Amino acid sequence: MLRAIAYSPYWSSLGGGERYFLTLLEILSRRPGTRFTVAYQDPMLDKHRLEQFYHIDLSKIDFQRFEGGSADLVRLTRGTDLFICMLNFRSVPSASKKCVQILQIPYGKIGVASVSEKLLHGKVKEAVKDLYRLRLLADSKTKADLILTYSDFVANALKGNFGVNSSVLYPSIHDFKTEGISKKKIICSAGRFFSGLYNNKRYDIMTKAFRIASPQLPGWEYHLAGSMSKDSATSRMLKKLEDDNRGFPVFFHFNVSFEELGRLYNEASIFWHAAGYQVDEVAHPENVEHFGITTVEAMGAQAIPVAINRGGQKEIITEGVDGFLWETIDELVEKTVLIARMPENSLARLRANASRRREYFDLSNFQQRAFELIGPLLTV
Repeated sequence: MLRAIAYSPYWSSLGGGERYFLTLLEILSRRPGTRFTVAYQDPMLDKHRLEQFYHIDLSKIDFQRFEGGSADLVRLTRGTDLFICMLNFRSVPSASKKCVQILQIPYGKIGVASVSEKLLHGKVKEAVKDLYRLRLLADSKTKADLILTYSDFVANALKGNFGVNSSVLYPSIHDFKTEGISKKKIICSAGRFFSGLYNNKRYDIMTKAFRIASPQLPGWEYHLAGSMSKDSATSRMLKKLEDDNRGFPVFFHFNVSFEELGRLYNEASIFWHAAGYQVDEVAHPENVEHFGITTVEAMGAQAIPVAINRGGQKEIITEGVDGFLWETIDELVEKTVLIARMPENSLARLRANASRRREYFDLSNFQQRAFELIGPLLTV
């Protein structure tokens, strides 16, 4: 029996990263003679809720809570064969024979100048985190047997800025296409509602674009959906969004169920994404979309994507074939109005191409690639 421990500290809100992590574990747990245990610290984490939220079968995976720190994690992993961890800035120890690290964030260069600048601007917490990030990336190069990243964009940023070699395992994207649901005059966006430094979804920019476009889009609605962080900064951000859009057909769907999200994707004619707006992706790759899971989900349900021309989105969309990319608010509005006024035959072609693009990121391809990369480590 191969014993494996999986660890992630990120359970406060549920997003694409958590889906990726759990899907990988579920796939690997199918291997005969393999038993995974998820080690976690968050007292609110609930296995049944995760299964319902993500529609993932976790029956073959154990969950074990621990309250301590690094020493307890070392104790839990002692005598195990494999340790899989998903980390953003802090390195964690293990006593497993083999280690797989999932690195989510494509950090820009970190050095004395960048850390000093943050300190001068009072960003002490971020400056300290940068030091932890340097330690994480250094440890990854020496302690990890395999490093996984979500996209070529992430892999190239980590290689170019830190010399970290990683293997790309694109996320597995659920097929949300449901027959019998008609398209409506709906634009939708999906993603975590949170106020933070990285990967800001820029709902402020997209709702502004919708207010500008509204006179040219009679009868159209804009729906935003996703899980919601509970911190005060996020609450203030959401209140401002609601105040700014009062009087417009803009609707917020917080902590939507799997079924609700699927229905929204299937009813939506257009999907918007703006993470990374006006960001220099070379200097600050961490601030753009690392891949674009929700973009592909929406494409599978034949919502035509109009996504920011940054980060992983460029690996997903082929301009004018299965969606569109934009740089400015004016361009976002222009391309959206273009789609809204397209003849049905042109729309049908785009929708069909978008749906086919999702198939590249299906579960079977994910499984094949996962075992190709991790299979050599699954030996006792």
